[in-house]
Amino acid sequence: MRALRYRPLKAPNCAIVANKIRTDLMRGEDRELLSEIAVRDEVTAIEASLIELGYTPMIIEVWGDLEDLLAQLSRRKLSFVFNLCESLQGDSTLEMCLPAALEVIRIPYTGSGPLTLGMALYKWRAREVLHYYRVPYPRFALLSDVPKEKPRSVPFPMIVKPSREDGSLGITKDSVVRDLSQLRERVDHVTRTYFQPALVEEYIEGREFNVALIGEVDPEVLPISEIDFSGLDPQLPPIVSYEAKWSVNSPYYLGTIPRCPAELDEDVAERIRKVAVTAYRALGVRDYGRVDLRLATDGTPYVLEVNPNPDLSPKAGVCRSAMAAGITYSQLIGRIASFALARTSSYEYQEVSAVGSE
Repeated sequence: MRALRYRPLKAPNCAIVANKIRTDLMRGEDRELLSEIAVRDEVTAIEASLIELGYTPMIIEVWGDLEDLLAQLSRRKLSFVFNLCESLQGDSTLEMCLPAALEVIRIPYTGSGPLTLGMALYKWRAREVLHYYRVPYPRFALLSDVPKEKPRSVPFPMIVKPSREDGSLGITKDSVVRDLSQLRERVDHVTRTYFQPALVEEYIEGREFNVALIGEVDPEVLPISEIDFSGLDPQLPPIVSYEAKWSVNSPYYLGTIPRCPAELDEDVAERIRKVAVTAYRALGVRDYGRVDLRLATDGTPYVLEVNPNPDLSPKAGVCRSAMAAGITYSQLIGRIASFALARTSSYEYQEVSAVGSE
């Protein structure tokens, strides 16, 4: 007879897998390479924290050769992979492929699984899931072509964005539209530039918040952060555009200041936390994530986005909220790594002969 026994881990070796930067093959507008390049800072910071925590990380950059990557990972005795890969071959729709492949070769990894990453990326699918769980979200329509008339279900003003991108890719000062002419122009721009349908969404007037969460079934809600638009040029619509996140010298970056913790009455804060946790669980986010919301004038928190793989660089929103909770950067990275290691028992085992067998 043969029995199964879990094999204890040896040296805590791990890999950080991130996108290789190929500026010659990127899609979209040139300035939108900034978010890809910023990943390098994220990798460097996480590597330093893992070393501080006693791990021996290796860095692997991947573009499109998944077979070669899996061969590299399989040859090494890795305790886990810190997954920072957000696309393959510059295509964000392939983001889910790496974690799916890691599942096949039985290597634990940080962050959400392939189904969650796919649902969150396809924004209209995410809204269908949120609808089932009765999570408030703006009214929307999905447009593959320039419309002849306004979508009946969505009132002006609207915000138009690519339907399957992240990092605010494709969101600019022109994304908020107030009439049919502007709507038609922006939908045409999105569909031609990003080769995908445009998500046309009701623009919610009100305060904007980010809620960072850590964990899975019973996630810890970190202090709520607010985006302060008071310093933004009044001629610019108060939104978190691509420039607001990545272009440090732009009016948007300088005029959208995060405030953490946000100044909120406790009943409002609790309402926001409840909606954020419900959205996080509904999409099956695990280890860490961020939920972006707008608080309408009637007090309803509308979910704008559930991000299962937000930026983890030291100055990014998740880390800012962690610091407000008294969690250092290295402690945050260590906790995320520990979630992956906790799943090791479902991956690592070996067969041994049973004592007393003939």
